[in-house]
Amino acid sequence: MRMWHRRCVVHALEGLTLGGALTVLSSRVGSAQELDPRLYPKYEASASGALLVLGENIRVDPADGTGTEIDAEDVLGVSPTSFQPRIAFRWRPGQKHELEFSFLRAVRSSDKAVSKDFVFADTTFTAGLRVNASLRTSQALLTYRYAFRVRPKSQIGAAFGLGAILFRTELDAEAGVTTAGADTAIVPYSRTRKFNAPTGSLGLYGRAQLGEKWYGEADARGIYVKVSNFKGSIAEFGGAVRRFFSNTVAAELGYTLGVYSVTLTHTPTDSSLVQTGFSGKIKYNVHGFRGGLVIDF
Repeated sequence: MRMWHRRCVVHALEGLTLGGALTVLSSRVGSAQELDPRLYPKYEASASGALLVLGENIRVDPADGTGTEIDAEDVLGVSPTSFQPRIAFRWRPGQKHELEFSFLRAVRSSDKAVSKDFVFADTTFTAGLRVNASLRTSQALLTYRYAFRVRPKSQIGAAFGLGAILFRTELDAEAGVTTAGADTAIVPYSRTRKFNAPTGSLGLYGRAQLGEKWYGEADARGIYVKVSNFKGSIAEFGGAVRRFFSNTVAAELGYTLGVYSVTLTHTPTDSSLVQTGFSGKIKYNVHGFRGGLVIDF
């Protein structure tokens, strides 16, 4: 009788142990399957139009001196607003890892009779000259994100961005009223300088479900670097809200703020970290208000 009782107890314990193991295993599998695919898609592509509000100060030095710091909007008459395209692609190789590439085009131009003298590179532009300006400040960015908190309906993690601002400034001088006399005819000339300013930033990001069909995300990053002939500071903030119409298609409204400052100084070529052929300073900030479509797959 006792032997039979012991066998029953052993069988019962074995059943409970097996059942518990299966419960834990199924719970883990179920937990992995419960991650919201709208927050954890394998691939994601987005395209949007962005209303940019920009501010840019440029200084390009001559070989033997210091150039003039030019307020692009004030001195050159470039519009502070511009509507431009933006594209982005995300790839998530695992629950905690994500890579995103984004590109924002930013090109502006103006035609204005300048009201004061300024030095740009090796050339002095005299007050009264009509100057046609073309500015490019497009941005390419590769961002790596690591989610250290993974939940079915939310995630929080660290982000590292590495990219470049594709600066290009072209100034074309035309005939105008100069200090040499009224309606002085001059030979048109042009000066162009371009520089791919490296950017990098570290920070945090977060994403969460806000409602049945609504999702939100935000990030904040920054960095300061001073080495060799290069000094730069970067602050980047962003946020977006999405409304899904299906499991894969959503409309997105977003905002970004970027504040950048880059300074290059003259140094011997063999000791320069960044070799551009010129020295100067660029201060650039951009507010971006965007709207577009997102597709997860």
